[in-house]
Amino acid sequence: MEVKKYDFRTIMLMLILFLSNVAIMGTTFYSVIMTQLYSTYEEWVVNLTMSLPALVGLVACLAAGKICDMMDKKVMFIAGLVLFAITGTVFGGFGYNSNLLMIGAAAFNGGICYGMVSVSAVGLITDCFGNEDQRGKVMGWYNGAMALVGAVLSMVYGGLAVIDWKLASQANWFALVVAVLTIFFVPACPPKKNNSTDSEAVKAQKAAKEKGWAKRLIPLLLAFFFVGFAYMTFQTYIDLYVSSNNLGDSAFTGLLGTVQTLFSFVACTAFGFTYGKLKTKLSVIGYFVLALGLVVLFLFPSKITAIAVTAVLGAAWGSVYTYWFFRATVVVPESMVGTATGLITTANSLSYLPMAYVVTGSMAMMNTENFTKTMPIYIVIIVICAVIAVFYNIKTGKEEAEA
Repeated sequence: MEVKKYDFRTIMLMLILFLSNVAIMGTTFYSVIMTQLYSTYEEWVVNLTMSLPALVGLVACLAAGKICDMMDKKVMFIAGLVLFAITGTVFGGFGYNSNLLMIGAAAFNGGICYGMVSVSAVGLITDCFGNEDQRGKVMGWYNGAMALVGAVLSMVYGGLAVIDWKLASQANWFALVVAVLTIFFVPACPPKKNNSTDSEAVKAQKAAKEKGWAKRLIPLLLAFFFVGFAYMTFQTYIDLYVSSNNLGDSAFTGLLGTVQTLFSFVACTAFGFTYGKLKTKLSVIGYFVLALGLVVLFLFPSKITAIAVTAVLGAAWGSVYTYWFFRATVVVPESMVGTATGLITTANSLSYLPMAYVVTGSMAMMNTENFTKTMPIYIVIIVICAVIAVFYNIKTGKEEAEA
């Protein structure tokens, strides 16, 4: 079903998609109670609880993408939300007394459920908002809502944890409310099939898209992996940047995180407008802004610089992050949107895996404990990607013009 107008059902559809981010951002639960986890369980249990979701998510995203191309995306969406609520509350609740259940709940909750909900949600957006400009707007709003939901969840988890840290996961029952609303307000989205009534011109256009989808999708995947790795390494270890430059304590780091989230939300919300004006140039501009922002932070560390540049970086990151997910649904045939979404989500997950090893390894090779000295590594990676993107956009622009 494709949405033609913004009526009550459409507004409810978008609200449900936005609220489904509770299953995407649910792993913030573990961050809120990290101290209690380490004081309650052995270190290996907590480490595995934190790392396993990312590893399981790699397989889950790929599998969910392929399955979405073969079944109704609404069914997978509901199943993912229900499974998230159960594994995050009942299963996870029992897990407090069992190392195995604790680890298993995390793997399901942050890995399998993440893959099911994130991939099917993007698939629903693609099916329901077929117009490219319309889809870009909703995709931006969806990613913007992700940031807000994450912030709200952190406060709710924290509030419950003050009463009893074992109660914090009970907030995940909210996913069942979203699942029930889905039944009534989200349309069925079965797999796409070739339409025999299409004109010869439309059939030829679809055939060309099906033939060359890999060479259009692979550059997106590589960009997401390398740029995502470089920028998110800095963002993940920003507390080391703050401390190595004597800019403040954890409260200042938290302030930078809030600024980054706020401006990322604004950029995501405005994505429909910015993409409409810039098209693929948006990615190139975003890459250069990310690189330039890190250069400024590297050369001129100060509180004012950190706050101002973090705001700009947040906006640039929100734009390119939404761009990657959106373009993945545009450059492939409609019948492969689920697979493309699964692959782009996997690239996102993969970009996090080398972070800890690169950070510790580079600091050891440089014989330093100052994280800031390793920043040129991440700057160079983003600049290389930006330069490649310039030439790639010129090449693909000529090909599209000739077609």
